[in-house]
Amino acid sequence: MFLNFANPLLLFGLTAISVPIVIHLLNRRKFERVAWAAMRFLRISVEQNQRRMRIEDILLLILRCLLITLLALALAQPVLRAASSMFTQARSTAVIVLDNSYSMTQTDGVQSRFDGAKKAAGEVIRSMPVGSSVAVLLGSDKVAPLIPEPTYDLSLAGRQIQDAPLFDRTTNLFPAVKAAFDVLAGRPAVRKEVYIITDGQAAGWRQLNEIKALLETHKREVRTHLLIVANAEQRNLGITALRLEGGLCPVNVALHLEVRVRNYGKLEARDVNVAIAVDTDPPMDQASISVIPGGEERSVSLFAKLRSDGHHTITAKIDADHLPADDARSVALRAVKEVKVLLIDGDSGREPRESEVFFLKAALQPVPRAERDDYFIKVVTRNPTELDAIRFEDFDAVISANVTDFGPAALAQLANYVRTGGALWVFPGDNINVNFYNEQLYKRFHLLPVALGQTRGDAASQEKLFNLQDRNHDHAIASLWRDPASGTLSSARFFKAFDLVEEKAKASGAPSAELGPRTSAPRVVLRFQDNQPAMIEQDVGQGRIVVFASTADTAWNDLGARAGIFVPLVHRTLGHLVARQDEHLTVAVGQPFVHISPVELMGKDALITKAARRYAGKEQGDELHESRRIEMLNGIPTLQFSQTDYAGAYDIKVGDAAHIRFAAQSNPEESSLETLTGEQSKLLAETAHVVNWQPGTPLRDELEEGRIGTPLWYPLALAALILAALETFLAHWFSKSK
Repeated sequence: MFLNFANPLLLFGLTAISVPIVIHLLNRRKFERVAWAAMRFLRISVEQNQRRMRIEDILLLILRCLLITLLALALAQPVLRAASSMFTQARSTAVIVLDNSYSMTQTDGVQSRFDGAKKAAGEVIRSMPVGSSVAVLLGSDKVAPLIPEPTYDLSLAGRQIQDAPLFDRTTNLFPAVKAAFDVLAGRPAVRKEVYIITDGQAAGWRQLNEIKALLETHKREVRTHLLIVANAEQRNLGITALRLEGGLCPVNVALHLEVRVRNYGKLEARDVNVAIAVDTDPPMDQASISVIPGGEERSVSLFAKLRSDGHHTITAKIDADHLPADDARSVALRAVKEVKVLLIDGDSGREPRESEVFFLKAALQPVPRAERDDYFIKVVTRNPTELDAIRFEDFDAVISANVTDFGPAALAQLANYVRTGGALWVFPGDNINVNFYNEQLYKRFHLLPVALGQTRGDAASQEKLFNLQDRNHDHAIASLWRDPASGTLSSARFFKAFDLVEEKAKASGAPSAELGPRTSAPRVVLRFQDNQPAMIEQDVGQGRIVVFASTADTAWNDLGARAGIFVPLVHRTLGHLVARQDEHLTVAVGQPFVHISPVELMGKDALITKAARRYAGKEQGDELHESRRIEMLNGIPTLQFSQTDYAGAYDIKVGDAAHIRFAAQSNPEESSLETLTGEQSKLLAETAHVVNWQPGTPLRDELEEGRIGTPLWYPLALAALILAALETFLAHWFSKSK
């Protein structure tokens, strides 16, 4: 270790030490000898006093010289440096971690937090000594190396930071901080530094303890700086959800969409305007939410029509505020001219009303008979003996009602249909072979989400009945009945039903040779009042299956006769089943987009585009233009695109084929206004240099102080103050003694 002085010229102040010495010498007592007879009696006493006074004067002289020395050293601002850096002129190797998550789009009305962070990064680079090197990592919920290895071209690093992209991803700084230390690991640099530049949003520090442990581990060899570049924000409204109610998207039919808006501030927000638009068209519908209390969420219903078949995006917007990233939200849909449904009638009866699918047909086409040919849902009915001549791939959904069993050919075709994106809805009844359903449909082919247990109730006796629950409607199909105005599910009476054995299904995760592994766990749609499942769904392969515990006709219940409940239940279930085919069109930001393409497009290039965003009055990033080739994946022509770092609508064009549109949605958690608490900041300050920085505030001096070494001027000044007090006290004490 050795000392370095920030102001070495001030060391000339040490010459002032001579001043008290000169004064001491000039003021030495000179005695004139006078012959006085009585004096001889005091000689011994005087000689003793002279020795004591000489010691006192020397002690005061030493204190005064030491006081002047400490003052001179303190003014010269000495710092303690490692001996290994004596000849390096404080050159450093640094890694800058720049937070580029979407909370950094927050503005003060003039510039975004990300702009401020880039200015802070520029200050860091300009403060670095000549000969230093720097790497730059962008940190959100992924680490994006902007400059992966330290470069000595600091000007280039500064330019690249100014052009750095701002993502719509969430924040998790731990991976980026860990990557920064990994970059520095093993490097022979004398001084190593990590700069974390962020807005201090609490969500980005969800792994605070892990980050703290990481800083603690490396604090001996790496100095870490945490630069927080944001003021606390008090207001923010954000769209947290945009959802299509019902799931079906017919052309030129009004679609019901629910938009949910959250107030992330503490003060209530009034007259919140919400609008929706299709593709790039002007807004099609709008409404206003009168009041949203602080910390709460409200929803509004809006309607839109898709004028043509094919892929579309619908975007909901609210009035712009200081966090523009959550002021819009998009969903991608595929409009269809018709939905084809195959009904497999397990018992056609002697007259139409006795058919197992009578009420299903009426519910699927709830229009007068004369209008059914023009209705968008097209229904085809077949009995089990006709299935070998049917192509399941020609239908959007297949509904099986009280079918005894399936032949080998039909069963294999049905399994392949579901695996590649088909939809299956199963209703049991008295005719079914329970052993076949459990062994073949459930265990072997995974065409049931659960096993069928024992039946309960007596269809012949309508005195003992049970009902559906009127609560816990959390599933998308059942969410309609959260609103009492939509009717009461418990009004339907059930006399007999199968037990749907959930536990067996959850325990069965083994892949099937015919269909492969189940894609998701079973999800309960409806329950009876005794909490037993009444309806369960599950994703299998690219498809989706649903099983109902009772019949589709009125043999075991009167649900089919209650049109006010049965019709919306059938339509919402059909929409949920069919929506599985298009769920991939809306992804979370950062999630890869995977699309199965027609065989004729195999090997062709797809052009993916996305319009540039506009935050704080200016565009953030260029318009996206990327190309991807459609390639064979697991025997299926597939288009994959992983650069979904930005929220909003994307457009895909492949040759002369119709446009494909998909949308990426950001995580609403990133809209939170919660920041690091004072306690958390103190915790980080134990192992890092924490700076709350504002543009225009000097940063260079503070960074250079840490880079030079440990400053000693403060303890020196404190020691000088103590010496001055001691000298004053002793001088007063000695004078009294004299």
